Amino acid sequence: MPNRMEHAASELMGAVKTAKATIENLHGVFKELSREHGEVEALLVRVRMTHDPAVRAALFPKIREELLSHEKGELAVVYPAFREHEDLASYAEMHQAEAGTLERTITELSRVPYDDAQWGPLFARLAAMVARHAKEEEDEFFSVGSRVLGKQVAEEMKVRYDARKRELARAAAAPKA
Repeated sequence: MPNRMEHAASELMGAVKTAKATIENLHGVFKELSREHGEVEALLVRVRMTHDPAVRAALFPKIREELLSHEKGELAVVYPAFREHEDLASYAEMHQAEAGTLERTITELSRVPYDDAQWGPLFARLAAMVARHAKEEEDEFFSVGSRVLGKQVAEEMKVRYDARKRELARAAAAPKA
């Protein structure tokens, strides 16, 4: 679990991304996704700055949980809506490919011990991938999606996205049989 300082830094970065999304006239799910990008990016930076296996062990499970639930939420709610619009369908296809690569990288990294020499470079690759993906979504996908879908649809999608993330969190917390 992140300590209070890491949690505060994560929330601050999320607030910065939310402010940027507001300035860019993003609403609903697009503003929420931008906030989440900021929060996880702060944790990614913290882990990239350390070689301490204890810090990696404390933060990586949270990063993994956030990234996977974020991606699964997007795949369940956001990108199906994009597929319904000719102007957005290509973004859904690009995201699908990136999401698969991201998930495979997370799985690969999850198998490497935190003190292994390969963990740092593999994590750096993941962090770069996430940063590139977030920038692409925030700079292009979300603005076009917001314009095409409109504020009301973006707000409705946020409700569905939040529900999907809660469902994923409950499933992750449930005891394994």
